[in-house]
Amino acid sequence: MDLQPLIDELAKPEYSGLSDQEAADAVNAKTVSVRVPVDTWQIKQYAVEQGVWAKLKVAIRSSDTPAEVYGLCSSIVDWIDDPSGKIGKVDIGLPSVQTMLASLVQAGLATQAQVDTIVAMADQTLRWVDTNGIGTVGIGYVRIARGA
Repeated sequence: MDLQPLIDELAKPEYSGLSDQEAADAVNAKTVSVRVPVDTWQIKQYAVEQGVWAKLKVAIRSSDTPAEVYGLCSSIVDWIDDPSGKIGKVDIGLPSVQTMLASLVQAGLATQAQVDTIVAMADQTLRWVDTNGIGTVGIGYVRIARGA
């Protein structure tokens, strides 16, 4: 395990007056927001619940659907339903995903609030120690990191 992130964290001024136990408690309580890939089933479940999935399917079946909207809907349905099983997660931060989501709003197939909810699925709050591969910190790690 690399303790350098803990060493760097404990060197910050907010930890200087804390005992080893208080510093361990503070580091264990610290959280960070991170963006994680979202399971495709979660996106589909939300889209079904919100009526967005039905709109996509209707647009695919309708002969009145403009070609660009048909292509968008078809791509999204194929992507989420991926029969190969290779696309299990979606990186919401990818420009192509952002474009697809914006296009859903522009085409009137989803509201901005619905797209915002899908984007928010990727934002997770995790413990700082877990994102740095340290795990729960006890006073022993604090003493080592502080050079005691």
